[in-house]
Amino acid sequence: MERKGPVSALIDDFNEREKKLLELNDKYLRAAADLDNYRKLMQKEMQNYRLTVKAEFFHRVIPVLDSFSHAINNAEVSPDGFGNFVQGIDIIYRQLKEALQFLGMEEFSGIGEIFDPSRHEAVAMIESEGHAENMIVDEISRGYKIGDRIIKPAKVIVSKPKEEGGINDAENNRD
Repeated sequence: MERKGPVSALIDDFNEREKKLLELNDKYLRAAADLDNYRKLMQKEMQNYRLTVKAEFFHRVIPVLDSFSHAINNAEVSPDGFGNFVQGIDIIYRQLKEALQFLGMEEFSGIGEIFDPSRHEAVAMIESEGHAENMIVDEISRGYKIGDRIIKPAKVIVSKPKEEGGINDAENNRD
């Protein structure tokens, strides 16, 4: 058995550590490359997913465009153009609603509910004795959502308490 001096032992230890460092550096570079490849793959898959969703949307909406075209062309030719046109527009409206519902969009109303700023947009407030404060009494346009995500809040009119102290009340209180 060969006996090594302290310098030889340090050189051997240094060489072993250098070899281990090179191995770890190689593993690090491979892991970084794998992570970069994974990131690129996920970006490509996300792009493909978005294209698939868009294609599904257009697949459902294009028949509605065709129906609009058909309704416009028939309204010009038909002697009772306006009546047929209105009937055609009603059919197209229902067709579009069905297509959007199939894709996950839900319509919602707010009438009779307490005003919720996360679901409703108040466009006016009216005094009302028959409704509680902040109750939705009318709707300008419906709201739309997908799952729990609000796409467009419902535009609503909200009740407020009747204000006391109007002109007649002020005159009566002067005495």
